[in-house]
Amino acid sequence: MRNKVLIIGGGMAGLSAGAYLQMNDYNTEIFELNSSPGGVCTSWKRGDYTVDLCLHWLVGSGEGEPLYDRWNELIEMDKLEIIDHEEYARVEDEQGNCIRLFTNVDRLEAELLEKAPEDKEEILEFIAAIRKFTHWEMENDKAPELTNIWEKMKYFWKMLPYMGVFGKFMRQSNETYAQNFKNPLLKKAITNLFEPEMAVVFSMMTLAWMHNKNAGYPIGGSMRFAQKIADRYEALGGKFHFNARVMKILTKEDQAIGIELENGEQYFGDYVISAADGYSTIYKMLEGKYLDEKLNHFYQANKTFPSLVFVALGLNRTFENEPHSLYIPVNPALLIDPETTVDDLYVRIHNFDPTLAPKGKTLITFMLETFNYQYWMNLYQKDRAQYEAQKERIAQALIEALEQRFGNVREKVEMVDVSTPVTFINFTNNWKGSFEGWIWTPEIGFKPLSHSLPGLNRFYMCGHWVAVGGGVPTAMMSGREAAQLICHEDGKAFKIKPLREKQIAL
Repeated sequence: MRNKVLIIGGGMAGLSAGAYLQMNDYNTEIFELNSSPGGVCTSWKRGDYTVDLCLHWLVGSGEGEPLYDRWNELIEMDKLEIIDHEEYARVEDEQGNCIRLFTNVDRLEAELLEKAPEDKEEILEFIAAIRKFTHWEMENDKAPELTNIWEKMKYFWKMLPYMGVFGKFMRQSNETYAQNFKNPLLKKAITNLFEPEMAVVFSMMTLAWMHNKNAGYPIGGSMRFAQKIADRYEALGGKFHFNARVMKILTKEDQAIGIELENGEQYFGDYVISAADGYSTIYKMLEGKYLDEKLNHFYQANKTFPSLVFVALGLNRTFENEPHSLYIPVNPALLIDPETTVDDLYVRIHNFDPTLAPKGKTLITFMLETFNYQYWMNLYQKDRAQYEAQKERIAQALIEALEQRFGNVREKVEMVDVSTPVTFINFTNNWKGSFEGWIWTPEIGFKPLSHSLPGLNRFYMCGHWVAVGGGVPTAMMSGREAAQLICHEDGKAFKIKPLREKQIAL
């Protein structure tokens, strides 16, 4: 009889775990609190526009790269239309000067040396590190818990040429590393390569992936991509339960035996996987019963990604010859909430994806980061009119900023959509409304947490609260690893059932 696995959460990690377990002859059911799969990897319709939240780039988009092979186990990658942008982003100042962060490392080097010759020494070291990472391949075939001593030694040997660059840059965040530069605009560009608190080595690796054309954007956006994996899961025999919020993980004699939904329904299985929010899983669904001092300290001491005020605008005009990603100054500074003010806006002009807006029109989105999720939640609960007024205030300020930068904007706006941390909490149940899980800071590093919890058998976790650093690929790989661990526990060889080839045993 096939073992049954109950999976909490239908985001990328849950979909991945479910698909791989179905390949290995398990009977799986996914319980998703929303009405659609994908989790944070999502899009939604607003009139004629499709608002895309998640996918800025997809690591593993390039054929011949290791992560491409992992994605290709789930979907037919050669059927995706991938866009590899010439620029990662363009950073501007108040005087109209700009730095173009090219994805080609040679063009990036030339641009930085031209715009900031006073920083030549630091620029050359920065570029050398990116070039170094263009040859680096992450190990991604086996769960860390299953690697033996010889495999670890082999990986260590492969890592030796990169120890110097990791040693130098792993301990610096984007923000702290940026202080090495004299040019104010370049300093701003380095700070905003990704999250300012993120280890700068991640930004270097991202630029290296883009140089290798291994971090492109799949046309159609986040929901279309997630739906392909959901379709694969169902084709393998997996079952979805939508609008099914899990409130409790059922245990007996320190073994996970099932789940209980918000409506009181109970489901039982041989294993339980939580691909859901880590805090809710550990402290609420399991009532903090399977928690040691080390894990508790990790949750109390380490930093999560922020939440967002995410604004989408639909404009009845196009933006030819404009970059897809811009950092522009906003004057006066924009107040997001009592703890958060921004001087620069991250603007994404989705002129590269014709599926997101009708012909002749453009979707523009803004990610406004805030850690003050509680302010928005309190406002939503206690003063709904003021909550809506603050959303409108921010949207109008953004429209005015675009008017100042581009002109011919104010009268062209025909769609406005504003999400707040409340939206993220309600939609994802992510702790603090975080749009991903743990930030890959110099203090945390990039070593994942354990997929299991101390003292609890037949239970595994996967997703952004296990795989540090966020991102769709890390969530997918974490789900794959959870499936491997269950196969290992049952003494089964982990198998892949490719879409076009015979079954492969690993």
